[in-house]
Amino acid sequence: MLPINEKMTLTTDDFWRVNSYGYPNPFSDQPNSVQAWETFRVFGDYGSYSKLKEYWSNGQGPRYLAPHTVESWKAAFEEYGLISVLSGSDELKLTPAGMQFREAGESKRKLDLGWIGLNLLLRYPLRGPRRPRSPLFGESDLLLYWGFYAMLRELHNYVWWTEITHVMSKVFNVNEVEQAVNNIANLRASTIQLDVFPVPNDTRGAYYNSINQVIVHAGMYYLLLHKKTEESIYGTREPRISIQGEWQPFIDLALGNTATGGECLDQSQFISRIPKAPDFRGDEIAYFDYMGASVGPLHNRPDIDIPSMNTPAGSVSVMTVGTHYTRTSPTTIRGTISQLCRLSRNQRVILSDDLRNSYIIVDKARTGHNEITVTTRQARRITNPSVIQQYIRTNDD
Repeated sequence: MLPINEKMTLTTDDFWRVNSYGYPNPFSDQPNSVQAWETFRVFGDYGSYSKLKEYWSNGQGPRYLAPHTVESWKAAFEEYGLISVLSGSDELKLTPAGMQFREAGESKRKLDLGWIGLNLLLRYPLRGPRRPRSPLFGESDLLLYWGFYAMLRELHNYVWWTEITHVMSKVFNVNEVEQAVNNIANLRASTIQLDVFPVPNDTRGAYYNSINQVIVHAGMYYLLLHKKTEESIYGTREPRISIQGEWQPFIDLALGNTATGGECLDQSQFISRIPKAPDFRGDEIAYFDYMGASVGPLHNRPDIDIPSMNTPAGSVSVMTVGTHYTRTSPTTIRGTISQLCRLSRNQRVILSDDLRNSYIIVDKARTGHNEITVTTRQARRITNPSVIQQYIRTNDD
């Protein structure tokens, strides 16, 4: 994002773009969502992509779908992490998570379907699996729906359509998210004007449809999100998109649960905890293995507390090697989302395999479907390591 006092020069490609078909949700009251669910189930019945296209184009299915329409559905289901078809291959596979998703829907387990779908969406990198849509997409490190939900949580769980189109949809990198949230906060406070953030001249067509689909996808066709048209603070009637209250705890859990450290309260750290997207450019197999890996059960997620100790410099989290993290190099550690996504950039921590120094969290990247790699740098020396021992977990804890 540019500073708020600079006008932005946009190209027609400089906004979030996703695939154009809706989210498959058998629990929705939206006909398009139920139709998407039935379409997904047909995809899951075929191992040959060419035979699937023949099925739809020969009128054997519940409706006629031209081959190019089947291609669009394929791209959408791949974005959701439900299927994979490698370039140049005829083999269509339901991913392990796609199998979980289908089984949850067919068994009428709404909570499980929502949990699986949410976790798959949070894996999706804006740059996508294949040739990027534009240079900005190619250099993006944003997990699109993770960034979207982190911004929603920071913005008191709601956002206006105007705020999405003028500000949020121009965010392509993790380091732009905080400025976007600040810009929206300033718009709401009327300390800056909306014309600082122009949109493309054609606000209908592909632009409108893509932004609308981001909302549809993110909310799993309004399972997780609520959309209602109201009079907005921007002088127009427009959609207000908010998190469905009953789903907020599960969204927080998927984002890494409660932040660590006494200074990390509620919404204040969701942005600084966003991991960067993995880079699978040129490796479709690794991409689909990551996108479609099984999702852990909701009620069996590991959630081992990270204790904090008070120091003259403030609260510091104490992490135990082998429990909270694995050391991968002198400057990097690795662990699960439920552990390491509670850490914020610039947060100070103590790592049990080096009690000579404290560390500062420099950066975070998602390197697997349930794996976060954290880059650190050495910070203050620890003068009395013995006082830390009581905070280090043992095998009996």
